[in-house]
This record gives sequence, C-alpha cells and structure tokens, in this order.
Amino acid sequence: MDTVATVRRWMAGLLAVAYLFDLATNTGHGAPTLLLPLPLVAAVFLALYQPVLGALAGAGAVVATSAALWWLGVSGFGSATLMGFSAAEALAGMALIAVVVWRASRVVAVLGVIVLLGAAALSVLLRSSSWYLEADWLPVGLVVSIGTGAALRLGRGDSPLRQFLRAQWPVALALALTMMVDAGTTVDIEDLRLYAALPLLAAAATALCAVLGPRDPVRWTLTAAGIVLMAAAAVVLLAQVVEVRPIYWQPPFTIIGAHMVLVAYVVRYADRTRATVSVVALVGADLLAVIALMTGTRGMPDRDLLLTALLLLLVAVATGQYFGSRDRARNQSVRVAVTGAQQAERMALARELHDVVAHHVTGIVVQAQAAQLVADPVRTAEALGRIERSGTEALAAMRMLVGSMRGAQAGDSGAADAATADLEADLRAVVEGYTGPEVHLQLSLPDTLPPEAGRTVLRIVQEALTNVTKHAADAERVLVSIEPVGGETGGELRVRVSDDAAAARVRPPGGSGGYGLVGMRERVELLGGTFSAGPGDHAGWTVDARFPLRKDRL
Repeated sequence: MDTVATVRRWMAGLLAVAYLFDLATNTGHGAPTLLLPLPLVAAVFLALYQPVLGALAGAGAVVATSAALWWLGVSGFGSATLMGFSAAEALAGMALIAVVVWRASRVVAVLGVIVLLGAAALSVLLRSSSWYLEADWLPVGLVVSIGTGAALRLGRGDSPLRQFLRAQWPVALALALTMMVDAGTTVDIEDLRLYAALPLLAAAATALCAVLGPRDPVRWTLTAAGIVLMAAAAVVLLAQVVEVRPIYWQPPFTIIGAHMVLVAYVVRYADRTRATVSVVALVGADLLAVIALMTGTRGMPDRDLLLTALLLLLVAVATGQYFGSRDRARNQSVRVAVTGAQQAERMALARELHDVVAHHVTGIVVQAQAAQLVADPVRTAEALGRIERSGTEALAAMRMLVGSMRGAQAGDSGAADAATADLEADLRAVVEGYTGPEVHLQLSLPDTLPPEAGRTVLRIVQEALTNVTKHAADAERVLVSIEPVGGETGGELRVRVSDDAAAARVRPPGGSGGYGLVGMRERVELLGGTFSAGPGDHAGWTVDARFPLRKDRL
C-alpha cells in the first residue's frame, strides 16, 4: 500500500474533525476567520510531495494569517491553551512538522522545523502581543510531531523493525493524542502541580510499553504494571514531603488507554495461563496504586472513572479474545492451504518422476534384455549405446526434479528432458529416441497452446510409449495422433496413442507401480478434460485423452 496515500487520508480525516471543532467554537469571529486555517492545511498536503515548498508555504501562511488578525484587531481567536491558534491550525502545524521530518533530508528537515517554529513564535506575538500564554501543550505537541515524522522516516524499507513500526503507528498516534490531553489537564490541577511530571512520565513509559506490546506482550504488560507501582510510590513519597489538602484525582488517560492495548495484546497473543497471570498482575498493580494514592494524598478517586476503567478492561479482554479467535481461524486456514499445496506439489513431483525417469529406466531395462539375447557384437554395441544415452537422460531428468524440489530455476537445473516451447519438436524427439515398435506420428497442433497443456501432451505420449514397451511385447506398430476436435471455438485437443499388440498385456520385468494411468488421468483432469485407457477396438491398447483448448477453461 502507498504510505503517502495512507497518511494523506488520515490527515484529511483528522484535519476535517479539527476544522469542524473550530466551526463550533469560533463562530463569533465571523466567516472570514474560519478561512484562516485553510492555507496552512493546504501547505500540509503540498509538503507530502514537495517538503521544502510545503514548509515555506506553511511558515508564510501562518505568519500572513496572524498579521491579518493583528491588522484587523481580531482577538480571542483560537485558545490560550493552543497559544492563540485554532484547533485546525494547531493540528495542521503539527502535521506539517511531521511531514517535513518524514519526507525531507536530514539537514532540510532540521532547517524546516526551525523555520516553522520561528514562524509560530512570530505568530504568537502578533496574535497576543504577549508571551505570557499557557503553553502546556507545546512541548508535547512538538515531541509528538517530530516523533511521528521520525517513525515514518524509520518506516522506510522492509526490515522487521520498520515493518513493525509501520503496523504500530496508529496505536502510537492515538496514545500521543491522549498524552496531549493529559498534559493539558493534569498540570491545571493546582494541588497536583508539583506531581504533574510523575504521572506524565509514567504515562509516556506505559505508552511505550503498549507500542512494543506485540513483540513480547507478557513482558511489556508486567513492565507496565511495575511502572504504575513505582509512579504511585513516588507520588506518595512526594506527598509526605509537601503538605497537600484532600483532593480528587484521576489517572492519566494515556495509562488507561495503554493498559487497554496491553490487555488486548496479551489476551490475543499469549497462551491462556500466561495471559491470565499478566492481566491479574496489571489489574492488581492498578488497585495497589489506587490504594496508595488514596492513602498518600488523603483524597478519593473519581468513582465514575473507576467504573469506566472496569468496563474498558472488559472491552479490552473481549477485543483480545475476538482477534485471537480470528488469528486461530486464519492460521488454521493457512495450514490447510499449505498442506493442500504441499500435497499437490508432491503429486506433481510423483507424476514427473514416474513419467520422465521411469520412461528412461524402462528403455534401459529393455535394451539390456535385448543385448543379452543377441550374439551379434554390432547389435550389442548399439544396444549398449542406447542404454548409455537413456541412462544419461535419466540422470538429467533426476537432476531436473531435484532442482525443482530445491527451488532452482528451470534454466539452472540442467535438465535435458524439460519441455521446450516447441511441442512438435519435443514430440518428434521422443519418437526418434523411442526404442520400441515403429511409431507413426500424426500431428495437427493448434497455433497456440498453453505451456501446461503442451507439457501434459508430451508426458501422456511418453508414458503411453513406455507402457507399450513394458506391456505389449509383440506390438509392431504404434499410432500417435494429436489433433483438435469439436471446431475452433470451444474445441478440444485429443491425444490418442494405440498399439497393435495381439497378445494379452504382460507383467513387465521388475513389476509395475500402477501409477502411470493414474498420473495421466490426473494431468488431464487438472486441465478440465477426460481420460480413458483400455483395450482397442480390434487389438492392442488405446490411450485417449481430451481437454479443452479455450484458455479460460484450462
């Protein structure tokens, strides 16, 4: 999937939501101010393809819109928490920084971020005429922007780590957004201002555990449980040093979200026993943290939030169970498919072994028997020469099969008997090398024939001639006829091999495995055709195979 297209769609959705939020909160400033975020949003999409131009356009857009607000005397636009920017402008600025870090070279990325931050600082001065604005979200937003861009940059390539990061970036983005919410709410609680760093650090560490969760869910779940306990203990110790009045407190949303992710991962990927232990350990750590914080801060937690957390825990467990069952079903389907493919490959190799190697070995046996029966040195020498050629071809065919089993390329297997693109030449080579009765070849091949069909024709002829040698000792003539039947449209190719043996078919020397007819039938049926073999109309044995010529039926 194209990464740029995916990021473009995500950005378009998030910016649309932010802009709708602006429409609901800034209507009092008139329609013109609602158009101010659009140039910066356009710069984001420009930066996806031209990062330098996008960064310059974004910096110019934010300065120009801020100057316009200053010139028109518009105040109160945006929010104090967002340093005077609207939600769409703030999110577009973060997205622009992320895109520049992702798409530009290192030097250009650093310079682009500096230019954008300088433009943002000048815009703050133009919009507020004061530097004393709440900026709680600025460090978190900057870290999220640069971190997202760096993650996308690292995601280039196909290494296992990069593939993992590409799969995990939605989780990382969601937790980064909750970190922004936590940063904007936790430090606003006056009684917890001294403790703000501790929950935020714990939230960041827990979010990291959640992002890394699929690599080792049990390990990172237990690590997250330890982080919660240590953070709670640190808050309690700090509360003993600084006097605080009883307060209501709530855990960071990032920790809740990260714990949901970890529970879902451990239920999905770990076995039942380890998953149960990990979930119990995480929930137990959360309960101990709640008790410790209640004791240390002399406050009470938000009961509704605790009930919501319990509900979210059940949702996380159910989510993990659902995806785990889907994984098991998919793995079962893959195993069945792999088993079927392996079985089909074994059958194909068995057919090749029988049709090719057995063909040559049969010739070797027949020639060796003939050499033993004649006393003429010349004929004996000829038989031995044919035995040598058949043995060489058999070894070449074996090398071909071994090469295919090892995954070698067809051109590297050294197979002398592999089918070529010229079916007629292959058939004539088989007939010329045949050491049995005289063969009459009648060919009427179509202009085009798929490779799999041509290979099937060649193997049927080879196996049928081998059977004549093995079973029809008194045969004097073999007719091989290959021709299309049934018309040019929707017709079939017919392969017919018949001999004129008068005696009953005999058991060949060394016996017969009985797989020749089975293999021929399987090859023809794989092409959607029909196969028959049996005594001829008047004498001998006939092999008759038909399969469609239309490519959409092969």
